[in-house]
Order: sequence, then structure tokens, then C-alpha cells
Amino acid sequence: MTYPPPGGENPQYQLQPEPQQPSDPYTQGYNSTPPPGNYYQQQPPQYSQPPGPQMMPPQIGVQQGYPSAPGSVLPPPIPPASSGNNLGIILGVIVAIVVVLGVAAVLIIPGLTEDEEPQAGGDDPATSEEASEEATSEEPAPETTEEAAPTEDTGGGALEGWGTPINSEDAYDTSTPEGAAISYQVAQDNGDDAAMQALVSSNATDDMLWDLDWEMNDTTDPYGFLYWGVSREADGEVQAWSGWTFDDLAPDSEDDLSTGYTYTLVEEDGQWKLYDLVYGAP
Repeated sequence: MTYPPPGGENPQYQLQPEPQQPSDPYTQGYNSTPPPGNYYQQQPPQYSQPPGPQMMPPQIGVQQGYPSAPGSVLPPPIPPASSGNNLGIILGVIVAIVVVLGVAAVLIIPGLTEDEEPQAGGDDPATSEEASEEATSEEPAPETTEEAAPTEDTGGGALEGWGTPINSEDAYDTSTPEGAAISYQVAQDNGDDAAMQALVSSNATDDMLWDLDWEMNDTTDPYGFLYWGVSREADGEVQAWSGWTFDDLAPDSEDDLSTGYTYTLVEEDGQWKLYDLVYGAP
């Protein structure tokens, strides 16, 4: 076995330097010389405190915003809020409200009590007098209504200056002026020539004789009307109207006389006879 010569190295076994690695930015810092001493015994790095206000618990008796570091001068404590003035104002407002309510009660309540007393008792003299006067003034009204009712039932009041009307359905007397006029109307409606001739005067006027001749030659069927008759005395003559009405009620105005004849009668042999006539009212 061959050893290298003393005092020298065998050039055959001389270590060659390790080739240098290419530059790597991530390896920077790893090749630097470590700091002296034990690296793990060093103090941890100090980080700067982030800006902004610190959330520190407030100290009692210290105003916020003042420094609280040791040795700093503390501001004077906050004086307690004085409540004496506010309490006085509140009491004054309460007293004023009580006074206003008391005055309102004194002024309003008596008025309400006076208005309710007449209703509760029901003996208000003024109201009782007014009610009695109204009742007295309204009493004649029913009497007026009752008096008007018979007029409506009979078809109206009687003609002024004329007697009481009768009709062909009543048991009328042929010896009266109105009875003779109704008998003539019924005879001409039934075509009874003999009865008509017996009711006409012997010295009748031409108008009366012309009507008699006309009715005797008339062949019209009977109408069957309800005939009314009423009589009066005017200018020394006896007159009797006979005819029908539109509502079959007794004639009570001059217009109702437009549907019949007004006869002038004379007395012959104790019986009323037709002497003259006019159509409608005389």
C-alpha cells in the first residue's frame, strides 16, 4: 500500500472546489454569516403598534382622551351632574298643569251639569209651555179634515142657489120640478113617446116642441145613463136641470150642468109641465 509522501498532499487526491450554484434569489440570506451568539436566545423582534386609537378600558374618574401612561398627570375628575335646576323646572311644569286642569274643571263641569238637569227631571217650564201651545194650535186640524170627508164622498158641495140633487135611481117624485125633468130624460132614453108628450106643456115654446119632435124620431139605443135632477126659482120662474155627469156624482159646479138641459116649468092641472129649455146652464 502506498501512502502519500509526508509533508505533502497527493495531488491525485486533492479535493476540487465544489462548483458554485447559479444565483437563486430564494437562497439569499441563507449564505450570510449568522449573527454572533445563540440565535435562539435573542429577543423576539419588536413590532410597531398599528396606528389608531387603542381600545383601553376607561379609568374611573378620568376623562376619555387623556394619556394614562405611568407618570402622566391625570386631569381632575368629572364633576357630577347637577340635578337641582332640572328638578325645579319639572316640578314647576307639573304644578302648572295641575292648576290649568283645576281651572278647566271649575269652569266646564257646572255648565254640563246645568244642561243635563232639565233632561233628567223632565219638568222644564219653558219646554212644557211650548209643547202645550203646539198641541193647542194643532187641535182644530182633525176637525177640518173630518168636515171635508163627507164632501168627497158625495162628490162635492151643492150648487149655489139650487136645491138638493136627486138621481134616477132614487125614489123621486114626478110631481116635483126636478122629478118631472128626470122623467123626461128617462123617457127619451127609453124611447117612450107617450110619457114625453104627457110631460110637455100644451102651450110650450118652439124650442121645446122641436126637442120633443126630435126625441120622438130618434131611434138610438138607450144609453142607460144615471140622470141627476135639481131645481130652483129664478126671476119668478121655476127651473129644473136634468142630465148626466162624467163621474156619475151629483153636480156641484156650473161645469157639471153642461151635460144636460135646463127646463122652465109651469103648473097645469096640478102637475108640473115642461114649457121651455136651454142646453146646459141657463
